[in-house]
Parts: sequence; C-alpha cells; structure tokens
Amino acid sequence: MVVLALTVAACDPQAGADPVASSTTSAPVTSTAASSTSTTTTTEAATTTTTADDPLEQASAAFEEWVSALADGDVEGAWEAMAESSQWAIGDFARFEELSTELAEGWGAWATAEDVTYSLEEDDAGRTLLIVRGVARPEGQVEEREVGVPVVEEDGALALSPFEEFGNVALGFDEEASDTVGPPVPANSGAGRRIIYSNSEQRVWLVEDDGSVTDTYLVSGRRGVPAPGAYQVFSKSELAYAGHDGVTMSHMVRFAHGRSLAIGFHAIPNDGNGRPLQSEDELGEYRSLGCVRQSPGHAAELFDWAVIGTQVVVLA
Repeated sequence: MVVLALTVAACDPQAGADPVASSTTSAPVTSTAASSTSTTTTTEAATTTTTADDPLEQASAAFEEWVSALADGDVEGAWEAMAESSQWAIGDFARFEELSTELAEGWGAWATAEDVTYSLEEDDAGRTLLIVRGVARPEGQVEEREVGVPVVEEDGALALSPFEEFGNVALGFDEEASDTVGPPVPANSGAGRRIIYSNSEQRVWLVEDDGSVTDTYLVSGRRGVPAPGAYQVFSKSELAYAGHDGVTMSHMVRFAHGRSLAIGFHAIPNDGNGRPLQSEDELGEYRSLGCVRQSPGHAAELFDWAVIGTQVVVLA
C-alpha cells in the first residue's frame, strides 16, 4: 500500500552526506490508531452528499465537500468547509489561499479516487479520525492510498479539521527572531549564502553571500544526525505531520534524506493534543529524533530565508 505522505516528515535519524537537488510537497496526512467503529464504501469518484444523523455519513460528506472544493479551485468553499479550529490553525484565509495549489494537488486528488471507503477511529490522543482509503491513478499509475483526518463537533454536527493540532502557524511569522550576537561562523564551514548547522554546538547560522550573519540561534537536534557534509534544501511545507502519535510541526525545510523519510529544520513539534514537545528554554539540548527543532519565530524566519537549493552545511 502506498500512503499519501507528501508532507509527512518523521525526522528519520539515518541520513548520509550527499546533497539532494529537488523534491515536491503536497498535502499532510496523519497516522491512524485504535479500532474502526463503522465503514462505508463507494466505488465512484468522491462527490458531495447530504449529511445525516449518522456520524460516519456526516464526516464522509464533510470530507467529500472539502476535497471537491479544492479540486475545483473553489478556495473560499474549501475554507468554509473546514472547522473553525483548522481555520485558526492556518491563521487566515489569505494564507490558506497561498497554500491552495499544494492542497489541490494533494488533498484534491481524493475527489477522483476510486473504491473509496470510510471509517471512524479514535487515536491515542483521543481525537476522532475519519480514515479514508481509496485507489488513485496519478499519471497512469495505480496507487492505494490511506489518510486519517481529524473531525470535531461543531454546531451539532461533525466538521473536518485537518490542521487543528498545529497550533496557529501564522504566529511564527509574527514573532520577531532574536538578533542576539552569537559565536562567529565556524571555520571550514563552506562559502556563499548558506545555512550552517553545528551538531556539537546545537546552533544554526544563516549566512549571506558576503559572509555576514543574518541570525544565529540554538536548536535541538539529535547527536550525530545527519552525517556531517554538504546538503541542499529540496522542499518546504508550512505544515507537516510526523506520521506517528499525532505529532505535527510547522515551517518544515527539508535538506537531507534518512533511510526512508526526510530530515529538516522545523518549529518545536506539538503532540496530538497541540502541546509543545519541549520548551524554548531547552533549545541547545539534544531532544530530537533526527530533525532540527527551532523556536516558532526562528523556524518562520528560516522558512522565509531559505529557498529551494540553499546550501546546508552540517558540522560535527
């Protein structure tokens, strides 16, 4: 089975030192857990249906309405089809509109999926997930896909809330990144515009072409991961799922490949209940499974500063 996981980033701790040139990102997915409560199947492409008192019918109808709006380019309709908790997580309609192309390519593909089945399950954090399984045919290829989408009760019915556990992503952009003077750029750390990540110091530098430092700050990674070497930013996602335990993170900037998943810079993750996995005071300590955690403000700063192809130099 191929799981739709284009913005899943589980911070795989195994990575070599070879740079990666390019990749793509699309819509997030969540892991599934616990037992199914009920299931229904449709063999046609997903279309909007009338809600009923049955929770599964409400949730599946909400999903079909949302993905159909995305596929049709109806950004306003897709925005209104989401629960208020996900609207708050995105920040505002303008930011959702900026993400609409990626969302249409990922989530919107479910509007033409075949043999779609639905079930409701509860994950380890106590959230209700709509589990959707189906067959997609991108560019002539047949793929079995599965996705879990949080649903919440709103106005007496179940509403789709795919982004609720992220917290407010826009807040990271509103926070001012610190301009505290830090240690100088390490020797033998490359040249040109680049991100330098010192694993031993648990510190990042953003360096311009002329050698000036835009910012430097403490982070939390994993000892020895990824391997020292030269990398390149190959994809970015404002929203990403870890793929386990409902963990989410914002402002993901991927630069290395692990054994099966990507490694990147991102904000301190939230658990399935939206609680940070560590405090900002703990940055500078090894806390991660492989990715590089930053404060929300610094994560948003690096996300804006780094473009696809930006050099990343990892030091031991």
